[in-house]
Amino acid sequence: MKTIVILLLALLALATGCSKEDSATTGPDLTLAAPTNLQAVRVGLKAVRLTWTDNNEFEESFAIERQAGGGGFVQQLFSAKNVATAIDSVSLTTGITFTYRVRAIRYSERGEYSSLATVALSLPYP
Repeated sequence: MKTIVILLLALLALATGCSKEDSATTGPDLTLAAPTNLQAVRVGLKAVRLTWTDNNEFEESFAIERQAGGGGFVQQLFSAKNVATAIDSVSLTTGITFTYRVRAIRYSERGEYSSLATVALSLPYP
C-alpha cells in the first residue's frame, strides 16, 4: 500500500509539474510580412518592370496594385508564389505617373503593403 501511495504521489507531481505551455512547441511564424525593396523601372514605351524582395515562405501569391496619377489604387496583377518580378503593360498611358504597391496573399489572408514605387511614362522615350 505504501508503494502505491508513493507511486501515485510521483505521478501527481509529474502531472502538475508539466503544464501545456511548458511542453508545447511553437511552430513557424505564419504572419505575412510586407514585401520590401519595391522598384518600378520603365522598360518600354508603355511597360513597367516591378521587382521586390519576398519576405515570406508561406504566401500563395502577390497582389500588385497600381495608381494612375492621383487616383485610387486598383488591383492590376497577381504574381505567382516565390516570384518577385512582374511586368505591367496593361492600359498604361504615356504622360502619366504610375505608383505601385505589393502585398502577399495566402488564401483569404492579406499581408501588409510594401512601400510605394513610382515611375513616370514621360515622352520622349527613351
